[in-house]
Amino acid sequence: LDLRATNQRVLLVCPLQTSPGVDVLQRLGLSGKRPSSGWSSSRTVPQGVIPFKSGVIFTQRARVEAPVSTILPTGSSTDLLLVLSLCSHRINNAFLFAVKSKKKKLQLGVQFVPGKIIVYVGHKRSVYFDYNVHDGQWHNMAINIRGQTVTLFTSCGKRRVHADLHFKKDEALDPHGSFLFGKINQHSVQFEGAICQFDIYPSAKAAHHYCKYLKKQCRQADTYRPNLPPLIPLLPRDPSAPPSTPHQAQLHF
Repeated sequence: LDLRATNQRVLLVCPLQTSPGVDVLQRLGLSGKRPSSGWSSSRTVPQGVIPFKSGVIFTQRARVEAPVSTILPTGSSTDLLLVLSLCSHRINNAFLFAVKSKKKKLQLGVQFVPGKIIVYVGHKRSVYFDYNVHDGQWHNMAINIRGQTVTLFTSCGKRRVHADLHFKKDEALDPHGSFLFGKINQHSVQFEGAICQFDIYPSAKAAHHYCKYLKKQCRQADTYRPNLPPLIPLLPRDPSAPPSTPHQAQLHF
C-alpha cells in the first residue's frame, strides 16, 4: 500500500466515514445472506433465536456473542449512530447489546429497563432517557453518540432528547473485544423480543432522518407479526427483575 496516497490515507484514518453502515443481524448470520467468511458462515442460527420473514426473535435461551472485529472495522470510533426496530416481549432489565474490551470492560451498550433506555459509553458510565420499550408495541428509533452528547431520536426524528456524558469517553472500541447481543454477560437476564433491524452507521449520518435508513418492512412493523402466538403477547415481568430506577438497573459487569 502507498500510504502517501491521499484517498488511502483517509481510509486508514477514518474507516467508518467511508462505510455505508453495518447490518448487525446480517453480519452475525441471523438474517439475510450470510457472510462468506467469519464464525457464522459454517453455523446454523444459534439456539434460542427464531428467524422470521422480517427479522429474528430472541427467546430466553438465546446466546449470541462474536468478536467485535466481525461487526465493525478495526479502529472504529465510539461515535456511532444506531438505527433500531424492535418489539420487546418480556419486561426485564436486559441489555440489547454490549461491546466489551478484551479485559471485559464495558465500552458500549444499550439497556432497556421499565420506562427507561440507558446508553453506556464506558465502564459503568451512562446516560438515560425516559422512554418505555416494554409496552408490547414496535419501536423504531435512532441513538446518536457523538462527542460528549448522546441523542435519542423517535417519531422519525420529530422527537429528540439530548443527554450529556459529562466525562471523556474512549475514542475507539477494542478490536480484540467481544460483541454480546441481548446480554451483558453469560449470567445476566436475556433480552426477549423481535428485532427487525439493527444497523450501525457513522455518527455523521443525518440521525434526524433515520427513517430513511429503515428497511421498508420495519416501517410497517405491525403488519408483519410472525405467526408465533406464544411469543407475541407481552409476557409478565421477569420475577428476578425488581422494580428499578436507572441507578438500580445498572448490572454488575
